[in-house]
Amino acid sequence: MDHGLTARRLVAEMGPTLLRVAVDGPGADRPLTGVVIHDPAAGAELERGCVVLGVGLSPAGLRRPGRPGEATGAAEAGAGWDGHRADVATLVRAMQAAGAAVLALKGPVPDGLMDSRVAVVEVNPDASWMHVASMIRERLLDHSRDSRRSPDGVGGDLFTIANTIAEMLQAPVTVEDRSAAVLAWSTGQRGADEARVESILGRAVHHRWLDELRARGDFARLHASSGPVHIEPVAPGMLARAAMAVRAGAEVVGYVWAAVPRPLTGELARRLEQIAPLVALHLVNTRATSSWARQQRAELAAAVLAGGSAGADAARQLHLDTGPLCVLAAAPPMAGSDERSPGVDAAAAAERRRFEDVLALHLAAVHPSAVTVCGNDAVYALMAWPRSSPSQALDGTRALARDFLSRSPLAGGHVVAVGGPAESAARVTQARAQADAALRALRHPAAASDSRVATLEDVALTALLLELADATEALALPDATGALRRLAEHDGEQGVLTETLAAYLASAGVADDAAARLRIHVNTLRYRLRRIREVGGLDFGDADAMLLAHLQLRLRAVRAAALDAGDK
Repeated sequence: MDHGLTARRLVAEMGPTLLRVAVDGPGADRPLTGVVIHDPAAGAELERGCVVLGVGLSPAGLRRPGRPGEATGAAEAGAGWDGHRADVATLVRAMQAAGAAVLALKGPVPDGLMDSRVAVVEVNPDASWMHVASMIRERLLDHSRDSRRSPDGVGGDLFTIANTIAEMLQAPVTVEDRSAAVLAWSTGQRGADEARVESILGRAVHHRWLDELRARGDFARLHASSGPVHIEPVAPGMLARAAMAVRAGAEVVGYVWAAVPRPLTGELARRLEQIAPLVALHLVNTRATSSWARQQRAELAAAVLAGGSAGADAARQLHLDTGPLCVLAAAPPMAGSDERSPGVDAAAAAERRRFEDVLALHLAAVHPSAVTVCGNDAVYALMAWPRSSPSQALDGTRALARDFLSRSPLAGGHVVAVGGPAESAARVTQARAQADAALRALRHPAAASDSRVATLEDVALTALLLELADATEALALPDATGALRRLAEHDGEQGVLTETLAAYLASAGVADDAAARLRIHVNTLRYRLRRIREVGGLDFGDADAMLLAHLQLRLRAVRAAALDAGDK
């Protein structure tokens, strides 16, 4: 009888690519109850049977003292290593007192832990702690769900099935959903290539491989075939793949991928076809179990973003009324100048859903109370920060967004805007408006910022210019009036006088800088400025006239940038 998910089984299912048992203590065979992230500064309440992630104990930059060729700085290395070992020993004593079962550390694991009652699991140094935490939580939830099924229900889980297929094919296997998120994988992934390891660590296939597979027509072949398809390597050094689309009726619900040195034999292909319905049943059951809860949370999140009394009630149900609330909005840069909603594009909508899935998985590990929702043009996340000041909430949301973009292989060229913080759920509509305005500015071809994460304050000028462009368009106000219109009538909108005025204003009225910008002599610049006064009637001492001319020139540049992007 299966009494619970143990650390030994967890390591076996996740495989040596990610985890290995470093200290085989008695805790390795005890049922696991949860995950606790250890923070030496803040502390954490340990629970009996939990896995403790030693995030604050990762010996980054430390080395064991006394290695050959490391005489220089040996004292410093020894002191640092001794301090790290002491911190680990202190945590182990606390875990033993609380009955916690397993400690997870990034290597190298310090010695002196063999006599403890705690099992120690070594984590791949390249793995993200957030992904490790979310994967362990998912395994615990999957096991809990499986244990409640009746004896005549579906046998095993996706990891067990992946291992079964891998043993049958003698090849490492992954099981992915329709959006290429990695749901399960077999042991023995060391026999695969770097792309497979990258997919497992990131929990998703990198978009560059997906783009190549689509461009080559491999996905089209997969969807057209009822059996396995042999797929040639997409890059040097990679293995070929035997892949099969998994269907529930006529709908493709996921894929099985095996890294193989040669095409499958007819017998192995038939056996994989026979096991595919079992994979499909698990995928459908998993989707049905999780989709309802996610849909409920997404509907509540949409209500919070909409505001009003319903939004305040939804915020209470989501526990988002416990501190400053920030809104995160993410989308790829604009593809062209028409700014039409990508909601009409099925491919763009599918990509947003895929991005939301990966963002939700990331947030489940680093900010579990956060909730995501997929909008018509962007993916949103709502994050409450209990016991934090507004400035701390804003800084925390920005840092979280940067960390996600740097870690996720699906982030691609996405940009993220942060709105808020709202002091309460009643003010969240303003925070959402800030995020939308900042996201529009970040995505626009005329964006002045190179950052991929920004608040409205960071991109205030571009955001204001875009709002002003909307207002002038709504009022049918010409791009050029007064002096600027007269200059355009004299030598055209792109004429030398208009260009000179734009450079002069962009240089804050400093003649030498404007001349350098135009690559002309400063006396030539002064002559052109006199001509601008004569032809356009512009009074350089009139602040209002100068402001109007500058704004109209900047609006023209914003529109030109959008048109140029649309032509590329």
